[in-house]
Amino acid sequence: MVMLLPMPAGAQAVAEDDLTRLRAAMQAMQARIDQLERRLAAPAMMAPTSAPAVAPRVVAASPTSGGVQSPDVTARTVSPPAGSASVASQGAPAGTGGNGFRIGATDFKIAGFVKGDMLFSRYSAGDSATNVLGRDFALAQSVPVGGVRASGLLTDAHAKQSRLGFQTSTPLAGSPMTTLIEMDFQVQSPPAGTERALNPYTFGLRRAVLGYRGFAAGQDWSTFQFVGALPETADFLGVTEGTVFVRQMVARYTQAFGRGWSASVSIENPETVTVSRTAATLSDHDDDSLPDLAARVGWKGDGAELSLAGVLRAMRANPGGTGAAATAAGWGLSIAGVASLPTGKGDDVRFMLSGGRGVGRYVGVSFTPDAVYDVATAELDPVGMTAGFAAYRHYWTTKLRSTAMGSYQRANNPLGTSPLLNRLAYSVAANLFWSPLPKLDLGAEFRHTYRELESGVSGTLDRLQFTVKQGF
Repeated sequence: MVMLLPMPAGAQAVAEDDLTRLRAAMQAMQARIDQLERRLAAPAMMAPTSAPAVAPRVVAASPTSGGVQSPDVTARTVSPPAGSASVASQGAPAGTGGNGFRIGATDFKIAGFVKGDMLFSRYSAGDSATNVLGRDFALAQSVPVGGVRASGLLTDAHAKQSRLGFQTSTPLAGSPMTTLIEMDFQVQSPPAGTERALNPYTFGLRRAVLGYRGFAAGQDWSTFQFVGALPETADFLGVTEGTVFVRQMVARYTQAFGRGWSASVSIENPETVTVSRTAATLSDHDDDSLPDLAARVGWKGDGAELSLAGVLRAMRANPGGTGAAATAAGWGLSIAGVASLPTGKGDDVRFMLSGGRGVGRYVGVSFTPDAVYDVATAELDPVGMTAGFAAYRHYWTTKLRSTAMGSYQRANNPLGTSPLLNRLAYSVAANLFWSPLPKLDLGAEFRHTYRELESGVSGTLDRLQFTVKQGF
């Protein structure tokens, strides 16, 4: 027979305390589980929807690393700004992929690349000027002309084209508000003498743009330019003479339609660039009253992209600052595209064809002026031009590839202008790139550039360039 004896009062109090502590511990554990479940559900609930964007087609040559995550950092893929190309443009297959991180409701991503170049150049008509931009990248208007002897072998090395981009994406009323700030060291010309010891270069703004629901505002690529057509090259541009190339303040709206179609329209910062009838020096006037108006229609299908763009301008110049200003209309059209070839390797072709009157600053980094200013009559005479390029990229293996490219520009200068004005430029180039590791590109490129003035004198550039680029 077992007898149940009452528990002493002291022991009963101890048991009740243990039970209370156990219940408190279980409640704390449940609260921690609920907190973890909310954190795991947050990325899916707050993931930004993709903003309308027109970005260059990227063909993966090698896997991209996913970045390193800590337990307290949520990996994110940040939406690019509306209507803006990615940080890694110009056909580079390695790209700058990877993950970002989140602070509060905002996703962040830092991306870019470190790029080092060594260039060996020879000019047919004598040495170029010191610290000219044409020593950093191929620029036809900096090629000497009319000289009686060729230059010696000129060697340059720099890392000015290294690039850093900072992107954010914040959910706002069901759509992401995106921003991008992108900078490099090539956009600012260095002062003379910087190669003596420390080689410091100015960190300059490339782009600063925000986007929301198809709207974009800030400094960005012009709507008149289709960045996706640019070929992969060791040079900064590679097809400088034949490409539209402008970054400036824009206010743009992009609307996507069905079956890969989209349309963009923008107002953009105006600037009229002129020469006089007796001199070939470019002059920026900053006298414009109306913004430039640009529009583009794009189509993206299976392995192909096409773009048709136009720009309208109301040019204005008043060099003396007194009296009536000279005005003239300008216009330009540009068709461009990229298409994969049915080789099964990632081969593609890229092209652009542009033309118009009064759009010199939009094409070829102002190889031609927008207009000729007649001092005697105070009138602007728009300069016509035609430009274009084509490029073919071939993959030898998944890690080894080449691009052959050619570009061209012809100016139709008005009668009676200076014989020192640029009339014609073209270049041909071929390269070989190897990507032994993710985001690492090693390349070699040879190019030949020709420049001719209105007087008929000419000069050429032959250049061998080696480059290394590591994306992050």
